[in-house]
Amino acid sequence: MTSTLTGRAPSASASRSAPVPGRRTRILALPEARWAAAALVLFLIALPLQLAGAPAWSWGPLYALTYLTGGWEPGWEGLKALKDKTLDVDLLMVVAALGAAAIGQVLDGALLIVIFATSGALEAVATARTADSVRGLLDLAPATATRLNTDGGEETVATAQLAVGDVIHVRPGERRRSGHHHR
Repeated sequence: MTSTLTGRAPSASASRSAPVPGRRTRILALPEARWAAAALVLFLIALPLQLAGAPAWSWGPLYALTYLTGGWEPGWEGLKALKDKTLDVDLLMVVAALGAAAIGQVLDGALLIVIFATSGALEAVATARTADSVRGLLDLAPATATRLNTDGGEETVATAQLAVGDVIHVRPGERRRSGHHHR
């Protein structure tokens, strides 16, 4: 099969410069996931203490740490949005959690923080895995191509050396970059 190059594809050297990941991003490699996990652990320690009727000094600081570990990042993002004179969900959720604490519903506010931190962590995991998949696809791009000369001969060249209008030969099982028309 032959193909004619009709547009410039990104250079192969750009996709080859990054190391190829051996596997997907680990969940705990993401700071959002670590903060959410810490908030969840603190919440799960504080909750049974409160429900068992333990004194507030035993579970109160744990809930405060839950607010800090799970809420600092959305709180920071919310403050940046407020600086830009916009409201966003980060700020609203932190304000709601602090409002719950202010009216004595510390457990509800902490639970809201844990849920919100967990959703942020899941979003970060999905984004990282998508990036891993895209990197994997870019790693499949060939470094060389077989260009057909005007005299009918073939030469192997780096894909970065291909120009618009070049005709390349793609053998069965070979990969090729997008931006080509088949003949």
